[in-house]
Amino acid sequence: MQAFSAGNIDKLDMIMSDYPGPNDESVRGQWKAFEEMKTNNLVDDLAVSNFSPAQLDAILVNPGATKPTVNQLPFSVAFHPRDILEYNAKRGVHVQSWSPLSRVLGRYGTDLASIGKNYGKSAAQVGLRWIVQSGASFCTQSKSKSHFEEDLKVFDFELTSEEMKRIAQLAA
Repeated sequence: MQAFSAGNIDKLDMIMSDYPGPNDESVRGQWKAFEEMKTNNLVDDLAVSNFSPAQLDAILVNPGATKPTVNQLPFSVAFHPRDILEYNAKRGVHVQSWSPLSRVLGRYGTDLASIGKNYGKSAAQVGLRWIVQSGASFCTQSKSKSHFEEDLKVFDFELTSEEMKRIAQLAA
């Protein structure tokens, strides 16, 4: 906890295990350390990144375990493995997409832009809206304030079920 004092930090909103250990015992050991931070009121929420169902189950096999709030995964128009949302939801874990526009705009930008014209939205906004409407959330990064603001303007329109299917089939 020296890092906390060096940064004058009292508490984190969330901490995320970015790499699942090589085996169940390692995963549970990492998680136990996170749970101790939560018990000591150093963090509000615990999360994971890139955890498979088996790796989530390594944590959740313990009935008293703190359930991860989020599993941050590659999930986008370009990459959305079948059942990725369902296996997390079944375990009570929310999926958040990291790098949600990576490999999307170059490959599918024209298709997304044509859908976006119906709403006055960009291809990026349509891709992000697809993620949200699919049941996930996303995190983006930008050096441009206008791009960041654009990324947040995805809650004032809704894609039709036909558009959702069409977008899902782009990478099929």
